[in-house]
Amino acid sequence: MTLKQVHKTVFALSVLLSLTFFGAQASAQQQKSHEAMREAFRACNEELGIEKPEPGQRPQAPDEETRAKMDACLKEKGFEPPSKFGPGPGGGREGQERPGGGVR
Repeated sequence: MTLKQVHKTVFALSVLLSLTFFGAQASAQQQKSHEAMREAFRACNEELGIEKPEPGQRPQAPDEETRAKMDACLKEKGFEPPSKFGPGPGGGREGQERPGGGVR
């Protein structure tokens, strides 16, 4: 193996290790961020007096007033409220247009 080939190999390995390290770091940060968001949801539910549904029962979508209070609470805690919030696979709010047409 020539010196040039050794340098290329070392460079390729260092790039690979860097990408692996930064990818793992980003993944850990996303997990932390997701857990922090879940904790903020729990805290806001508690602060607003929103009760958990009974086991086996589906949660009911909040009314507009409760949803606005939840959005404000999440923003106060430094989180952007989710854009997909509510019933159905697309989430969203009543009266909004669904992806692909139609209205909720």
